[in-house]
Amino acid sequence: MKTYNIVACLMLAFSFVACEKSTDTSTEEIKTSVVSDYTVFMQNNNQLNAVVVNSTGEEIIVENTLASFNDVPSNSLKYRTTLDISYFYTSNCQSNFQWYDASSETTKSIPLFEDLDSCELNVIATAHSSESAFIAYERELLGKDKQFVVRVNPLDQTTASYSEITLDKKPIDIIASGDRLFVLTLDEYVTDNYYLSVIDLDTDIIIMELDLGVDALRLFTNNSGKVIVSYPKLHTTIDPLTLDKEYTTYGENTEPGFITTNDYYMDAAGKLYFHKNMPSAAVTEVPAIYDFEKNSTVVYLFENFLTETELDIKYNIAETTAIAYDNKNNYVLIGYKKNGSADEGGILRITPSPDFKLIDNLDLEGVPHTIFVK
Repeated sequence: MKTYNIVACLMLAFSFVACEKSTDTSTEEIKTSVVSDYTVFMQNNNQLNAVVVNSTGEEIIVENTLASFNDVPSNSLKYRTTLDISYFYTSNCQSNFQWYDASSETTKSIPLFEDLDSCELNVIATAHSSESAFIAYERELLGKDKQFVVRVNPLDQTTASYSEITLDKKPIDIIASGDRLFVLTLDEYVTDNYYLSVIDLDTDIIIMELDLGVDALRLFTNNSGKVIVSYPKLHTTIDPLTLDKEYTTYGENTEPGFITTNDYYMDAAGKLYFHKNMPSAAVTEVPAIYDFEKNSTVVYLFENFLTETELDIKYNIAETTAIAYDNKNNYVLIGYKKNGSADEGGILRITPSPDFKLIDNLDLEGVPHTIFVK
């Protein structure tokens, strides 16, 4: 299929803004009663570090720092799932891949590209499974066109053991589902169309290439492992085994906007928690939740559950930087950056719409990038 001129529309999308104020007019913080632990990856001084945050029922506090996670630049490429996260970075022309399993609290770091000069590579996207790291990159070849490659490196080895799959188009995004790898590519020289290469990880062979048309900009997976191809005005859901496709379009001016989010979380019900750009809002990067089943978006504007004093002085919120969901307490966790500082932020906890309230806040010596809930 060359373009999306003909699209099967499942339903018209709609969105709304959670606009009622907290029932307490002073938006007094409401304390929690169920203990929860959060692992927070945050930026400070151009580095990433991780801390464990504990909710004791009376207060939310930083309990300790993860000593095993360190020396990761803040501009590293990130890939996360519900249970784990990985970062790829290059330092002094050496490439490294650091992986963290939030469920077991284990960290693993492996060197990459020991056979190549990392400073001559352009790593575009990364992903991981429980067994392997996947690195999509391009490099210049003397007297030839660019070479596009996906490297597969086992996570259980620290030696230079790897396999590579050569692509004929530029990789844009990459995601793993089951025993298959999905690579979003762009034919930047001929058609400007996007394609999806499906790779069998048992054989490292491209078994199928799907023509996605134009503006297919990002890949996600849902809770059942289906691959979501995100466009500005619609998304396509692809079964990873049969490659059957379903198309969902959005109503006019109701695009959910998760295509640009820097952090996201998928809950057990299949709702996507992300941050959305709202140019007309007091804070332009705000929390939002998209329901794939209903094709609807709830947007949380800070000015609708915080007073002007809380927003601008008490919490001093500049933008949303991370988001998660605490299903024990039914709380949305909003990581944010403070105004006037590159390395100060915090976490707000609120109850979701329709009965949303501010629960509490934790100031941090860093800006949250990703939050895991135990």
